[in-house]
Amino acid sequence: MEVTFLRHAKTDLNGKGYIATKKDYFLNEIGREECLRNVFSPNSFNNVYCSPYKRTIETAKIVYPYLEPVILSNLVQRDLGVLNEKMKKDYSIEYLKSVREYLVNPENAETLEDIMERLNDFFEYIKLQHDDNSRILVVTHNGIMRIIKKFYLNEVNNIDSKNLGKFKMILKK
Repeated sequence: MEVTFLRHAKTDLNGKGYIATKKDYFLNEIGREECLRNVFSPNSFNNVYCSPYKRTIETAKIVYPYLEPVILSNLVQRDLGVLNEKMKKDYSIEYLKSVREYLVNPENAETLEDIMERLNDFFEYIKLQHDDNSRILVVTHNGIMRIIKKFYLNEVNNIDSKNLGKFKMILKK
């Protein structure tokens, strides 16, 4: 099956300097316009999945208005524990890089193993739900997409966070 991963569009939180946040915002006008410029054609996908955050749901509904998205909590962004709601400017670039690369795990943060377990559950779930000819759209978060690219596809290039970053992967049963 072909799975297309799409990063949610912009909200008013983007560019505010947070390391991570659990704040749940709808898209802003720029994000909605970005989605409208990137609407997929009908019959592009057999199913749509997204995290329970407002920004992923809204992105999914705009870019593919033909199907109601299935909301799955295992597609949420990484919980960074004590770093949630903290500002990047208050930490060294080296420390933030080591957190992003899973070399350091902040207190109460979700580990890479935790995230991989929930992503493995997601992949097993969609394999059970769909056949090899299915086309799936997944709207999620930048960090989740980076993990999938690095640990499932062995790619190290980043997701374009200035646009609706996207990539495809082939998943077989």
